[in-house]
Amino acid sequence: MLTTPPTWRVVDFISDLHLQPGEPLTFLAWQTYMQNTQADAVFILGDLFEVWVGDDVLNDTSAIGRSYEAQCAEVLREASTRLRLFFLHGNRDFLIGQQFAKACNIEILPDPCVLDLQGTRWVLSHGDALCLADRDYQQFRNTVRTADWQASFLGRPLTERRSIAR
Repeated sequence: MLTTPPTWRVVDFISDLHLQPGEPLTFLAWQTYMQNTQADAVFILGDLFEVWVGDDVLNDTSAIGRSYEAQCAEVLREASTRLRLFFLHGNRDFLIGQQFAKACNIEILPDPCVLDLQGTRWVLSHGDALCLADRDYQQFRNTVRTADWQASFLGRPLTERRSIAR
């Protein structure tokens, strides 16, 4: 359980933004929000990104300038100087790891997580684990969430992982 400090007055929850390079207006709206929110903390409840193929995308130099993911990480890092940031994995960005968390100064929470906000308990979850009628998805989810599958996938070259994600 995560208990908030008594000094917190406002917390924000965002989810399913599916940030991706092909939708620059979504990025700009999110960036503006992150720069201006008056919240004491922001909880990102999964699927911040349309796809996440590994934390090494933060150091991808194959494109000119910083990668899209590195630009997003910079927005989070800047916001973390004013407020606390928390993240739960979604079904699109479940490969976000500690390198990303450290780069953004964001805390990864388990899914589900209980939040005690001034004496009221909230259950935080991305929710994809609750789609029990979608047996194909649950089988896929159970496979890709294993350490062996993730190690195998992350062991592939970044260009191959990006191709698979497309």
